[in-house]
Amino acid sequence: MLREDRNGKEHKRRGKGADESSASRSREKGKYASSTENRRLVWNSIIWPLILELNKPWFTIEEYHARRDAFCSSHSEEMKGKVAGGFVSLIVKGLLLKDKDREVYSIHWKLVPYMRKRLWLDYGEAIRLISTK
Repeated sequence: MLREDRNGKEHKRRGKGADESSASRSREKGKYASSTENRRLVWNSIIWPLILELNKPWFTIEEYHARRDAFCSSHSEEMKGKVAGGFVSLIVKGLLLKDKDREVYSIHWKLVPYMRKRLWLDYGEAIRLISTK
């Protein structure tokens, strides 16, 4: 059986398994997967270590910028866009809350006991905690 690729070339179909593996290698992540990856990156590499270091459930924008700049300087230039998008996405998801009066961000109240016990809380556990009733 023949099939046509993006460039109009015809290829012989080799079977379901071989076709899917070659397609998955060339396929990029979707919008939702890359947003989750950016949130996970920012939470695990910047936010939660900052919270544990400060030992308080809130941080100022200056404290965040210092941690973010230190992280981005050790990585590639494209990392800044991922970090910025991940930070905003954490606010939208509800893991971070912005104070209306000041430039202060706090973590969700259900995460405070983990901060007090100084436990490592990765993104997956944190999102499950705030999502449960």
